[in-house]
Amino acid sequence: MKQVIIVLGIIVTILSVVYGAYMPLVKAQSYISALRNVQSVRSVDGFKTLFDVPISFYSPIGDEEVVKFLSNDILGVVSQPNQQEAVSRALVEYIEPHLFQTSVIHLLNGSSMRSILWQKHGRDEDYVLAEAYLKKAYAIGPKLPPVLYGLLNLYSLKEDKDNMQKIAKIILTYWPSDEKVKKLVQ
Repeated sequence: MKQVIIVLGIIVTILSVVYGAYMPLVKAQSYISALRNVQSVRSVDGFKTLFDVPISFYSPIGDEEVVKFLSNDILGVVSQPNQQEAVSRALVEYIEPHLFQTSVIHLLNGSSMRSILWQKHGRDEDYVLAEAYLKKAYAIGPKLPPVLYGLLNLYSLKEDKDNMQKIAKIILTYWPSDEKVKKLVQ
């Protein structure tokens, strides 16, 4: 009986090391490798092929982080002033299915990417998606400043005074000394 317990303990330890350390390490290394090779990419398909490896590599730890970092990188590309619309859209559409719908950071990144596309190219569907991401984030964290101020900023850009007023009033319940928001309510 004692030998069975020892063998089971060894198996559990080995599995813990493989799933808790080795697989996350391999995932992280594949992401770093993709980052190192991104300069050689000449097309969106090349980008997808490069980053499909770390995104699709199974690891119980690290999926959320890889998507967060990659969405931040894509946000940087989309934000560039002279970036082609087709490239920006393709990159955003590539990362969106991987965004965790339960992660406020992922939802904020999705909203930021869509908001930039809307501001640069004027497509209403981008505004709708930016707002939807923020509303999901609001449902998760209704008191989080980045979420509330993100909604306020989006509504301000759209000149949606009704929604802007609603969010401003909510912000003022938490931060009554915010003078800029007070002016919006008046």
